Amino acid sequence: MKLGLGSGMLFGALVGGAYGLMKTPRKGTENREAMKSYLDDTTVLVQDVTDKVKDLKSAISELTNEGKSLATDFSKEMNETVQEFSYEAEPRLRRIQEQANKLNEDVQDVTEQFSSSTDQKSSAS
Repeated sequence: MKLGLGSGMLFGALVGGAYGLMKTPRKGTENREAMKSYLDDTTVLVQDVTDKVKDLKSAISELTNEGKSLATDFSKEMNETVQEFSYEAEPRLRRIQEQANKLNEDVQDVTEQFSSSTDQKSSAS
């Protein structure tokens, strides 16, 4: 059987307290009062630890939910930004492609003219 942190602390506190009280040179009534006080203090401390663990679990849960929400919002905004950029960039990209095609055609024309010119010079020689 697996004991939780609180159960282990309570068990250890009880055993340690009982051992300490049995080894003291005080009267039985004094020991009972000391034991009662020790148990009350230990119970308060265990309850405090339990409350802190619950608070920690709650904080982790809240942080996880906020992280998921933030990731969802970020993803949505990023998709919108990419779509907007694509929409705005499409005409520019088309113009760049047209200019690249025109430039390629011009280079081919110049190459053909140079080749024709070179062929004419070699046949004239």
